[in-house]
Amino acid sequence: MKKLVIGLLSLLYLPSLWTFFGADDWFHLRVSQIDTLREFLNFFSFTKTSESIAFYRPISTQVFFFLFQKWFDLNPLPYHIFVIICFILLLVFLYRLAIKLLGSKNKALLAVVIYGLSVSNFTRLYFLSAFQEIALVIFSLLCILSFLENKPKKALSFFVLALLSKETAVVLPIILFALDRFQKRPDLKKTLPFTMILLPYLYFRLFVFGATSGETYVWNFSPQKAGNTLIWYLLWALGSPEFLVDYIGSGFRPIPRFFTDYPSWWAIILGLFLTNLTFLLYFFIRQLRKLDWKFVFFVILFIVSLLPVLFLPTHKFALELGLPLVWFSLAVAWLLPAKGVSSKLFVVSYLALNLSMNYLSLSRHYSVGRAKVAKKVFSHFQKNYPAKPTDSYFEFVNDSTAYTKEWGSSRQIANSIGGSELFRVLYRDARYEVFFEDLQGSRPQVQRIPVSSKIFL
Repeated sequence: MKKLVIGLLSLLYLPSLWTFFGADDWFHLRVSQIDTLREFLNFFSFTKTSESIAFYRPISTQVFFFLFQKWFDLNPLPYHIFVIICFILLLVFLYRLAIKLLGSKNKALLAVVIYGLSVSNFTRLYFLSAFQEIALVIFSLLCILSFLENKPKKALSFFVLALLSKETAVVLPIILFALDRFQKRPDLKKTLPFTMILLPYLYFRLFVFGATSGETYVWNFSPQKAGNTLIWYLLWALGSPEFLVDYIGSGFRPIPRFFTDYPSWWAIILGLFLTNLTFLLYFFIRQLRKLDWKFVFFVILFIVSLLPVLFLPTHKFALELGLPLVWFSLAVAWLLPAKGVSSKLFVVSYLALNLSMNYLSLSRHYSVGRAKVAKKVFSHFQKNYPAKPTDSYFEFVNDSTAYTKEWGSSRQIANSIGGSELFRVLYRDARYEVFFEDLQGSRPQVQRIPVSSKIFL
């Protein structure tokens, strides 16, 4: 049954196999176009090099894109096949953890279904640059499983790999301490080695490599802001689409544009979501007298796993749910009765919401839309300009009235191809520049080749 369920869940994401590279993928492809061992080692350097990216995630980003580009060039299919295989492994490891913590194969399978169906997986599976989150969860689960099985060396190794995959792995020592506390009286000696690795990592990451900057990375420790962020991650975990955050105003009321932008969908989204929420509230009230520390423990670990992003109110993205969703799935699986019609009805409702939102995301999600645009641009220039022009430059012009002045058609192209990054990958020239009418700046004193933006949108 386990193999059948996991196999069916993986079929849900097969359309991702035909998604091209888009947006940040081009930057990561360009950075990973290296030729020497020294450049490869620079992936792991805490001091900034030409092989560094904005975040310290060498294994899940630079190494991932380097190896697959070396083996398969710019054919995205093998990349996506590998990502789906990794997602299947993630579900297998989640099943193993769920059996240990829930003590029931049926409930463990239910946790896998809840995790595997979640529409929050969409970005992690369709956007190759989001592979970081899948790698993080795999190594985190292996770390936790090894820790519970009293294999400290393996647990430490997987902890290091998790840190090299994504910075949010810093919460693992807290999770391991909590797990040890949950099972028995905690032994600080077991978790001390993880802290000894974490402390120098934090120093090098924050003070040598440097803290992440940008308008979406502004810390705000307001309890009200943190509460709002937490609610959104709970809504996404339950199945609401990521774009809903743009249509909810004060008091968590939908703004009028939501009903006009989604005239055929708003009733489905709100109806199924409220149904799921009602079911969970019903189960919670029904189990209130039987609630034990296990359920509370899962809820606490959900919040702990969100700590790296909980106080970043302008940096709310469903893809960050990779690790927190583990504990959400376990909490819901614990809450649902092992047998009964109500549990089956909830699964059907959860299935309906998340499947329909996956379908909707195929036509609306930025990872799919930008990849389609990038594929058209790449194919056009690969065919018509296989070699870079030396005495002229390309500039994408605004020749479509379908976009606003601030977000014109040329800016849409720039967002889809990572600015000049697609061309830098195509021509293997890290300094090559193309231009966009929407983006100001000086132009070279050579012939301009205007490029229609409309033909790619």
